[in-house]
Amino acid sequence: MKKNRFFLVMLALGLLMGGIVQAATEEAVSILRRVEEKQTTETSVSQMAMFIYPDAGSDDHRSFEVVGYAKGDEDEYISFLEPRSIKGLTILSKGDDQWIYFPSTGRVRKIASKSKDQSIQGVGGDFSYEDLSAGKWEEKYDFVVVQTTDQQWVLEGTPKKESSYSKVNLVIDKEKLMIIKVAYYKAKEGHFKDLFLEEIKVLDGREIATRMTMVDYSKNSKTVIVINDAKYDVEIDDKYFNPTRFYR
Repeated sequence: MKKNRFFLVMLALGLLMGGIVQAATEEAVSILRRVEEKQTTETSVSQMAMFIYPDAGSDDHRSFEVVGYAKGDEDEYISFLEPRSIKGLTILSKGDDQWIYFPSTGRVRKIASKSKDQSIQGVGGDFSYEDLSAGKWEEKYDFVVVQTTDQQWVLEGTPKKESSYSKVNLVIDKEKLMIIKVAYYKAKEGHFKDLFLEEIKVLDGREIATRMTMVDYSKNSKTVIVINDAKYDVEIDDKYFNPTRFYR
């Protein structure tokens, strides 16, 4: 009799916890979709500057000029304009697939899954290929709400597919419906990197974070990307998103 009662109590607790987790998951998905609905555009063209600080506590850095094209959620094209030594270096992302083109040799490399935790070849910095890949958060991670305050939600995500991260935490501003911080974790290293999204401004009628700072705690380094200009819902030639163009 006691065993049956214990079993029923444990079953009830299991159902209760399952219901709580399911509710937290559904809330997280709802929040993410509201954020993405606000930010989604058909196309975008961005003019950016990138600054790489090998020592996060020092002012010494390397500077780059970058242009980015995006179409929907799956297609992204990032090309370096300066310095001249790497002008034309390009990363193309189509969903989970990525290619990098080296203009100095005319060589194209498809990024293997095992290499996606590496920084950009020929550039370095603290953004990995995986960090720059296309696609929605919801497609990459299963999220639950782990904290709620008057100003913010914190969502914890575990990978749905192969990833160099064991989990990510998204901090979302409730009023602006914008992600303002991403914390990255690895199985062995623990809290590995933080991405801070700051200096929110209106560009071409849209409110966006114009300064993104990735801090790598394992190397004590940081990389800053500043969006100087952006245009949205403009016509973009499909050639930018066709990987065969690199082979011509």
